[in-house]
Order: sequence, then structure tokens, then C-alpha cells
Amino acid sequence: MASLTKQRITPASLLPAAACLPLTYSAIAHAHERFIKHDLRHAVDKAFFGRNPDAFLGINPNMTLVGLHVAVIVAAFLVIWFLRNRIEQFVERRLFGFLKGKPQRMLHMLGCFVVDRPVKGRIFHAISEWAVIFFMRSPGLVLMYSASNDSLVMPSYPLDPASANAFKFLQVGVAILILTQTLLPLCGAIVVGLWIYLIRWGWMVSIDAAPVLTVAIVYMASPWLSHKVAITDINKQQMRMLRLVLGGGFFALGWLKVYNYNLVAGVGDNYPSVMNDPLMKLLAVGTDPAYARESWIVAFGMAEIMSGFLLMMGVFTRVWAAIMFFMFTKLMLVDFGWEEIPHIYPLGAMLVVITSSKHSCEFEKIEELSDRLARQGRTARQMLSIAGPAIAVSLLLIFPILFALTFIDRSTL
Repeated sequence: MASLTKQRITPASLLPAAACLPLTYSAIAHAHERFIKHDLRHAVDKAFFGRNPDAFLGINPNMTLVGLHVAVIVAAFLVIWFLRNRIEQFVERRLFGFLKGKPQRMLHMLGCFVVDRPVKGRIFHAISEWAVIFFMRSPGLVLMYSASNDSLVMPSYPLDPASANAFKFLQVGVAILILTQTLLPLCGAIVVGLWIYLIRWGWMVSIDAAPVLTVAIVYMASPWLSHKVAITDINKQQMRMLRLVLGGGFFALGWLKVYNYNLVAGVGDNYPSVMNDPLMKLLAVGTDPAYARESWIVAFGMAEIMSGFLLMMGVFTRVWAAIMFFMFTKLMLVDFGWEEIPHIYPLGAMLVVITSSKHSCEFEKIEELSDRLARQGRTARQMLSIAGPAIAVSLLLIFPILFALTFIDRSTL
């Protein structure tokens, strides 16, 4: 068994991506279309997403309410995160201090899991190793599936019949390399080159395919003789990059849903069950029932914005990765079915995040300031140093972009 601790992504390791760009050429039609049914059956109220001069910031009050719900949840999670050590000590010592032996150890392991500290245990370690193996090899299965369905990477990118055979064989070849863990840096370069090439069909396509970059990062950091080692772990630097790319990708996808509301509405029209999600209903509490469909669209996007941001920032990373894993597994197995098989890409990455013991956070400076004020006994300033950034971040996360989107006409998308 081996980890990738000695491997780093360098400019030299990125050079093959440029060389592999010609290999990704194909005359693909309608590549911007998603791979599930999304034909709009009922018109969306376009005014809902446009400017409302009589409303605060010109944003529809229902959108403002959904945004406030998300901001409150994000701020609450940030405050709890900054106080997590005190809360954990209170729970373990005050509330459950009477526990001894195995129950005490189980409670401590649960606390470590929730607050992203290393979890010690043979079973957890074994699951972590399996998750890395699944993450590294699952893209090969998706490529095989795409090749058998005359598409490139996912069913939304159909191959031109004139060049279909060449690209199907190419995908099978790359899939074999991935499944046998051979020349992984080359595989990573091909994936990155493909993602860059997708921009040809518009920036929305590249954002939609952003999750594939998570596995490309790990591939490019692998040794060229990758077939000679069993890669069952990734180091802290790679985990941070994986977290930033995965969280950032879903953050962008969330805003893309709010931006391209017609597509999301079409998905809801064809798969009504997705509109019954408990999280979406929570975020849309208090909105006007007359705009239930439009509010659901915003809530759908905001859910990904919230989870993607907190995952990207390293705040309760395992918790949010687990929530996202559940949501996307439900979409694939219950709501959309086999057409969502490309979700294996992000699902594998989420499993690695959930089971990794090498997490970090992007708010370390705020935590250091809070700890220093606590040691000095300056409780009021400590609370201000926590609450101030939490509220500011949560509001800036939502409303500037929401405000900007009201100026953009997206009705023709």
C-alpha cells in the first residue's frame, strides 16, 4: 500500500494536458444539454428572477427570503465551527462525562468525525482505503458506459457518427488505464484537456463538468509507475485541493442553477419527486405558494451554494460531504435513474472526503484570533471576532451575486 505523499502537481506534470487536447476532438452536437430530461412543460415566471424596483435590492421578496434562510444557516454553522472545541468538551465532559470504556471511546470518535479531526479505528481506516480505491477507479466505469452509448464522458455529449468509433476506442483505452492504475498522470492530463475542450460549447458546460477535475488532480499527482503501487491514501495537500475543487465546483453549479432557471424548471417538470426534498422545503419556508416552483428553483441552487461553500472552506467538511453524498445518491438511484450514472465522479470524491483524516480549514486566522482572545479572558471580543466574520461572510456569500443576477436577462437560455 502506498500514499501519494511524495508526489506534487508541478508545471511539468500539466504539460501532457496540452498535448492531449487534440485527442479530445469530436464533432459533438448540443453538448450544453444535460443528460436527463429537462424539456420545459410549464412556463416559468420570468419577472420572478428579474428586477423588482419596489423590493429590497430589487430582488423578488421570495428570493430574498430563501437567501436569508441560507445566510442564517451558513452563519450558524460558522459560529458553531469556531466554538466547536468548547462545545465538544462540554458534551463529552459535562453531558456524557459519566460514560466509561467503549461507549466513551465511541462518543469521542463521533465527535472527531463531526469536527473533522482524525478518526482512529481499524474499520474507519479500512473504509477510507476502499474509498480512495473506488474514487480512483470509478471514472473508468463511466468512460466504458459512455463508449457503449456513443457519447463522450457522459450521455449529454453525443459523438458524431463519422468519428464515433475512434472516440469510443479512445475512451475504452483510457478506462483500461484507469482500471489497471496504469500511467495515471497521463489519464489526469486527458481529463483536464477534455474539460478545457468543453469550453468550446460554452462556459456553462465546463462548470457542469467541473467535478471531473477532482479525480484529475489526484491522477496527475500519482507516480508514473502507478501500476506498481497500491494507492490507498492521499496526503493533506491533495485533500485540500480536492476539497477546494469539489466544493468550488458545486458552489458554481448552485449559482448556475439560479442563473439558468429554465433548465432547472424543466428538470422539475420531468421529475416531480425532486421538488419534495426536505432541505429544499426548509429553505423555501415562508415563501408565497403562488411562486412555489420558482422558489424551489432558487432553493435548489442555494442548497448547492451553501454545501459547496462550506465544503470548500473546510467547515464541518465530513458532515456536508455526507449530506451531499446522500442527496446525489438519492438523485441517481431514486429520482433520475441510470441517466445520472456520471454522478459516480463526485460521489467517489465525497466518499474520500468523508473518510479522510487529513482535513484543514480556510478560516485558521479567525480561529487563531478567537483562541488568543479566549486565553486572555476577553470573552466579549472573542464573541465579536466570531459573530462578525460569520455574519459578514454569510451575507456576502449570497446577496451580491443575487443582486447582480437580477440585471441579466436569462429568459432565452
